[in-house]
Amino acid sequence: MSNSELWQIIATSLSVCLASTTISAFLSAPFSLALGLGKGRAAKFFRTIVTALSNIPPVVAGLVVYMLVSRSGPLSSLRLVYTKTAMVAAQVLVVTPLITSVIFPVFMQMQNTFLETCIGLSLPKGKIAYLLFRECRYIYASAILIGFGRAMSEVAAVSMTGGNIRHKTRVLTTAIMLSTSKGDFKEALSLSGVLIALVLLVNFIAGRIKGLDAR
Repeated sequence: MSNSELWQIIATSLSVCLASTTISAFLSAPFSLALGLGKGRAAKFFRTIVTALSNIPPVVAGLVVYMLVSRSGPLSSLRLVYTKTAMVAAQVLVVTPLITSVIFPVFMQMQNTFLETCIGLSLPKGKIAYLLFRECRYIYASAILIGFGRAMSEVAAVSMTGGNIRHKTRVLTTAIMLSTSKGDFKEALSLSGVLIALVLLVNFIAGRIKGLDAR
């Protein structure tokens, strides 16, 4: 594998994971608020569902997206099968519940202190939401990085929806899988080293952010 192809694979991996994690970060914000501040059986039920979905098998997410965008699917006219867009959609299904499940318990713990103070000051809901996320900004950032790390290490969903097409949808995890299937273990190990380095970097940053929150 040439250096140019390796950099192209790394760039594809980063672009897909950054896009899916960004979308998931925005989607998880209102979900986290609703689940963390909600009361009653409905809120409890959906908290259980989201917690369960945070461990959803990626192959299931890939299957759902593939069925939607395949030639026989309801979104076939969009021609998204084996594209980076389909890969991003599959990763969003994996990452969004993960980020949400990390954040909403924090909001639950703040109900009896922070939230009651805000209500006592008659602050508007928008202001309360802003202050909540500002107070939990380090945990929220850490959760996003955890989601990004999960996206970077995922293989089943991106393989199913992207097709592992050279110079188009091939990412680090699918490239490792292909090299292994060909018996090129040297290349597979080299790609694995790059992937591990990126995941470790993300986890290191997440750990540093958690340390800032603990101060």
